[in-house]
Amino acid sequence: MRQAPAQDRGARSRDAILDTAGELMSRHGYAATSISMISTACGLPVSSIYWHFRSKEGIYVAVLERATTVLLAALPPAEVPGADVTQRLDAFLSNLEGAFRQHPRGVQLLLGLGVVQKDAGAAAMAEVHRYRDALVAWARNSVSSVFALRDRPEVADELARFTLRMTSGTAVARWFEPDVVLETEPLRVTLPALAAHHGVPVRCTPVEGGPGEDAPGEGTPALGVTPGTAP
Repeated sequence: MRQAPAQDRGARSRDAILDTAGELMSRHGYAATSISMISTACGLPVSSIYWHFRSKEGIYVAVLERATTVLLAALPPAEVPGADVTQRLDAFLSNLEGAFRQHPRGVQLLLGLGVVQKDAGAAAMAEVHRYRDALVAWARNSVSSVFALRDRPEVADELARFTLRMTSGTAVARWFEPDVVLETEPLRVTLPALAAHHGVPVRCTPVEGGPGEDAPGEGTPALGVTPGTAP
């Protein structure tokens, strides 16, 4: 009967350490966050931290694993709803902005780590690569749904990686300006232009009385860009 309360206390201590370490590492970075800082901030002794995680890198990997799980679970379905490109793009960018706003700390930890790879060990980098691979796959499937690119995987991949580079830049900017938000308007302009550059038909608004799905040769390309020409 005494074992369960002890396990509960242990789980609470572990969660408190992870909460504190995640906050400090997202704010100061891995190298600048010490075990003693974590101990002081969470109110638990250094010995307790080592008992749970064995090392500072052990804490870091656990923080990253938890952030990965939370962020990937929060991603909306890659099949984006909407009758045309404009509606689907609006839904995709709204979902992206919402996920970024709801999980700023995890986004900073995982997307910003590429700037400071020298400070992280192999286990931490492996966790980040696992997250990024999953995120790229989600973004690729999402933009493929938005622009009907299932037969153009190379174009979907380019648009997905461009979207994530924009998101990563905002995550890094938060180290200097904590209140920075993800601006989706540049993506709203640029993604259709990139798609049109590759000859993808992009319709700004549905044609009255016409079919709801985009088809080659129908509609007007977004932003006045002629398909197949550089924006």
